[in-house]
This record gives sequence, C-alpha cells and structure tokens, in this order.
Amino acid sequence: MYFYNEYHQFNFHVMLEKYPIAQQNAEYRVACYIVAHPEIYEKATRKSWENIFDEWMDTEDFSRGIQLLIDLGLHLYGGGFHRFDLLYGIETWDIGNYSVFKQACEIRKSFA
Repeated sequence: MYFYNEYHQFNFHVMLEKYPIAQQNAEYRVACYIVAHPEIYEKATRKSWENIFDEWMDTEDFSRGIQLLIDLGLHLYGGGFHRFDLLYGIETWDIGNYSVFKQACEIRKSFA
C-alpha cells in the first residue's frame, strides 16, 4: 500500500483505530486514508471532531493540491456527490500526491 511518507502511514493506523468500521467499509477506509495525509491530518486534528470530514475543512487553509485530495476523499466517501475536478488534480499533483490519488481509488474499489 502506498503512503506519502511514514507519517501518512502512522496517521492512517491512528485513524483506523478511531474508526474501526473502516476495517470493513471501503468508504470509511478511503476517508481515513485521505485524512491521514500529513498535510491534512495536522490541521484536521487540531480540535476534537466526531466525523471524519467535519468543520475542520471550513476553518483551515489548504494548498490547491491538498484541497483536491480532500475533495477526492469527500467524493469517494460520500457516494460521488461531492464535486471533484479530476483533470485539475492530475495537472496539479506532484508524483507523491498523484500516487495518493491512485491508492485512494484502489482502496475505494476494495483492491487494497
């Protein structure tokens, strides 16, 4: 399984402990994977929150590339209803975050 770095992997395991349903549910698993990204996790965990995607998204500033990963997570978690611009993501992400995108798709498809 691909992780952006060792912090991403560590954060992912913390998220899986917080949301044990993610062990069996691909929507929760992909949400945990995206939020565990170090540039997201640091800001998402500044305050206590109950839901994976919560008010932290509206109160924090993210780079465009990271915001696209959040949009991807919401899209994959929420049944495809959240707007996500795939082409802009492909044009924006570096190889590391593009690899996060590919891994997130594999997780949602239950291949990972």
